[in-house]
Amino acid sequence: MGRMPRFLLVPAPAVLAAFAACFGRGGIQPNTADISGAWQYTEAFTDLTHGISCADTGTYQMVQTGATFTGTYNQRGICQTPQGNVSNSDNGPVSQGHLAGHTLKFVAPNCSYDGSVNADTYDRIDGHVVCELRDSTRLFSFTGSWKANR
Repeated sequence: MGRMPRFLLVPAPAVLAAFAACFGRGGIQPNTADISGAWQYTEAFTDLTHGISCADTGTYQMVQTGATFTGTYNQRGICQTPQGNVSNSDNGPVSQGHLAGHTLKFVAPNCSYDGSVNADTYDRIDGHVVCELRDSTRLFSFTGSWKANR
């Protein structure tokens, strides 16, 4: 872990000048990433308790309005289970999308995603995924990672 920051006593005018330098024009420039459009993604997640691992590739089509977004996904994939391979191909909605600067969160059926948009080029997202599925007798809990590129 890095060093803990030290607190300095700084006169009020210096604090105001530093604040203005950091935030430029008082927030008139947008600081929320633009994720509208098509993305190619990959994801991998596992349920260690039940010995299942999945790997998917697919596309997102996102529509953004301000700091919120919705969309659709279409994927092909395979889950390896103790009983053999199972298709994880699917398509559906992306909902509850929210951006705060360069970080995002959204939901797809049975899964919650978070991530960070590359702040320099806005062409890559890296993040985490958590999924829960229930059958008549068991709860399957998956965790993993995903990434997307324009």
